[in-house]
Amino acid sequence: MKNPPRALIIFCSLIATLGCGSPSPEWNGTWKLNPSKSSFQGPTFTISVSPDGEYTYDNGTTKHTFRCDGTYQPMKEGRTQACVKKSASELDLTREENGVKTNTYQWELSPDKNTYTSTATTFGPSGPVITGTLVASRLSGTNDFAGRWQDLSYLREHSVMILTLDSKTIHIGYPDAEFHIDAPLDGTEVPLRGPHALDGTTYIARSGGQRKILTLAKRDGKPFIQSSFELSGDGKVITESWVNPGSNGKGSVVYEKK
Repeated sequence: MKNPPRALIIFCSLIATLGCGSPSPEWNGTWKLNPSKSSFQGPTFTISVSPDGEYTYDNGTTKHTFRCDGTYQPMKEGRTQACVKKSASELDLTREENGVKTNTYQWELSPDKNTYTSTATTFGPSGPVITGTLVASRLSGTNDFAGRWQDLSYLREHSVMILTLDSKTIHIGYPDAEFHIDAPLDGTEVPLRGPHALDGTTYIARSGGQRKILTLAKRDGKPFIQSSFELSGDGKVITESWVNPGSNGKGSVVYEKK
């Protein structure tokens, strides 16, 4: 990028000036989400369907358009996707990267058309097959998949966080989402892992001292979520706060030690 986004410049400045003390061992353990103390609404996304049957999925961070004709169509960076329309309420999507199957997605509508479910399966090159489910509620639209939807899965799937932190690496796991992050604390970019992790998404982590971790998620090389984890003075609460530099969206969730 010739001109880095201002948010990335601010992030890099912060990690250069914050203290470098070793992280407190109180980070380590299993943490339970407290929804009543959190400030968060599920993310939204939009699906539109053109008159000639072309689908567009847009969540504000990623946008892609495809047809359900069973043929593989190009995406970004060597990825392709094929979609089969099994019925008006069910689509099957398969993604490949350089000719190797990486993901499948099964979209389904409830009988009343007001609930959208996406069952995602990720096929690693050598690791286990991972499956996850996203459930969303309709905010607009009345027919087919077209409309605006709100993801109801995040708080449920992130209700438990397992965190391990030492002077070199942070491990964050969300067992209910089958999603985890293993990131060095030196700013090395690592891929996000999980069935609903966006293609081309990487993660950066830096220590901000004993009780603060700064992170940055990037999509195809561009920052899209800047966040921080802060450990309370008594070691019993972790607050994760984030902002989307592109949309100014923000939120926070509070975890309490189990």
